[in-house]
Amino acid sequence: MASFTTSSYRFDLTRLSVALLILGVIFITARLSIGDSLTVGYVMVIPVYVFLSAVLEDARLVKHSRVHAWAETLAALSAAAACGYTGYQLWISGY
Repeated sequence: MASFTTSSYRFDLTRLSVALLILGVIFITARLSIGDSLTVGYVMVIPVYVFLSAVLEDARLVKHSRVHAWAETLAALSAAAACGYTGYQLWISGY
């Protein structure tokens, strides 16, 4: 089983690939069913947050660190907000 390891995290590349595939299917489904990029961007906020939260929680080596948990939550929320903002910017640009 291939994995990418840092000092605090070990990412299993197989599980990460499956999670990315599921996120991609959710995005393609949302994009095909909703034509507006603004709505797609806002719809993808929750799946991106859930995806990042699950991946980071699963990869953490030290499970009792509260600082890591809050940092992971902040990173997941920031990335989810960036996803919504990207949808907004695409909508402003006319896509």
